[in-house]
Amino acid sequence: MRGKIHSYLLYPDMELAQEAGYEQKDELIKDLNLKVIFQAASRPVWKAGDSLKAVEKEDFYIYDTVKRLMLVPVLGREALRYRQEVVKSALEHPELIKHLYETGQRAEKLLAQAGIRGKEQRVRTGAGSGEVLGTYELLCGFVGLLKEIKLILEAEEGLSAGNGLFDLRMRLRENYDDDFAAGLDVILADMEFFTKGGKSSFLVGVGAGMKFDCIALHKIRSASSPAGDPKAVSVGSILRHMFKAGTVAMTEEAVVREAKQFETEAFRAVLAWLMPFFEELAEFFDAFRVHAAFLLGCVQLAERMKSIGLSFSFPSVREKGETGIRFAGLYEPGMAILMRIHPVSNALDADGCRLFVVTGANQGGKSTYLRSLGIAQIMMQCGMFVPAARFEGCLYRNIFTHFTRREDQSMNSGRLDEELRRMDGIVRHVTRDSLVLLNESFATTTEKEGSVIAMELVSALYEGGVTVGMVTHLLAFARKLYAGREESMVFLSAQRREDGTRTYRMVEQAPENTSFGLDLYEELIGG
Repeated sequence: MRGKIHSYLLYPDMELAQEAGYEQKDELIKDLNLKVIFQAASRPVWKAGDSLKAVEKEDFYIYDTVKRLMLVPVLGREALRYRQEVVKSALEHPELIKHLYETGQRAEKLLAQAGIRGKEQRVRTGAGSGEVLGTYELLCGFVGLLKEIKLILEAEEGLSAGNGLFDLRMRLRENYDDDFAAGLDVILADMEFFTKGGKSSFLVGVGAGMKFDCIALHKIRSASSPAGDPKAVSVGSILRHMFKAGTVAMTEEAVVREAKQFETEAFRAVLAWLMPFFEELAEFFDAFRVHAAFLLGCVQLAERMKSIGLSFSFPSVREKGETGIRFAGLYEPGMAILMRIHPVSNALDADGCRLFVVTGANQGGKSTYLRSLGIAQIMMQCGMFVPAARFEGCLYRNIFTHFTRREDQSMNSGRLDEELRRMDGIVRHVTRDSLVLLNESFATTTEKEGSVIAMELVSALYEGGVTVGMVTHLLAFARKLYAGREESMVFLSAQRREDGTRTYRMVEQAPENTSFGLDLYEELIGG
């Protein structure tokens, strides 16, 4: 028996996640500068022969889709592996993904033009012939697009078992096989009588008082079918359970005058029978377009990064209950894409780590380092590749960021209050399976007061099982934390050579000053 057709490209057992995703999406986007990632995903890379205007134009649907799905983590290891496999397959077959997305776009145009949601209800409650005709045409369009998707997938070589694209091809083979497709084509072709002048006959039940109490469609023959064509299909068989004894042929003139009304009613009855399949197709294309947009966004982001010479890899997910992080060649992709350069990368091997603190020279790349970690974690948790040669990390239900911003630094009053307000929003939602990234937090108050606040906050988060990454200029706080350090704590510092030059690399080291007087003197006076 034919099953329901599902897209299931991004999840192994559902179309789209129902959860809302990360608690503080706007903060993540702003602090990690994720807009650059969304924009890169929504624009194709220019190639010889492409229109510059087309390349420069942002596809807002892809932008919104990538933004939406990047901020909803896939928290099951198997589900995340499934997502990774389909993204890998998309990168291997970019033209396939582009064709699938174009097909999804045409489906959306059909939905928009026909006003499907209202039309479904009108068909059920008694639409006029024009509305019924519109629904029929929409159904024909959906069937045509479904055939196109099947043909595109069948023509693609090299799809390997175990990813969403391959699985979709197999589902279409099973649930939309040649027999089902041929039968559906026959029904739709027969229904062309409504637009091409075909002929139809009815069976009418006669009840008490010689009044009609049952009208059933008996046969439809399109205008192009010759008389007596044995292939003319009796669509009435669909409704045969409605027949009653005592049916007669409609020959009386009074009855013939009502034939058109009978025809419309019969046509609507056939559509009502097809409505479950119609709704199934509408649901399929709703999800399919989202999936195809996300995959094309991944393809375009990868192509953008490759065009700059940026490398990336698919990360490994640690077993549930494990802590710590390992990576090599990690860099901040937003800055690299904007500046079109390959930035300095970093490495870390911190098994069991739940707290890492970064100190060191100003302008040494500390904030960039923290941002690169946050971006990689978010990209990993949505099934994407990450901006690193190697990356292995845990899954977190929530990721929170608290980055001191320019507006915080320029406020004339209430700066600490604003920081504490934002921090309160984090504390209210944080759980043990959360990652909190703090960048120069409490920079708006004195060293002494900031150190006290930071120690109370970080200690509470750490003792509560939360994983914390922190860039800080509060040396008293960092040194006190270092003095009582545990194995699950890692202390890093922005590397600075003896001549004052910054390498923008983070190295394991005890907390040290974040500013150097001679450096400032050379920069402001000596230069």
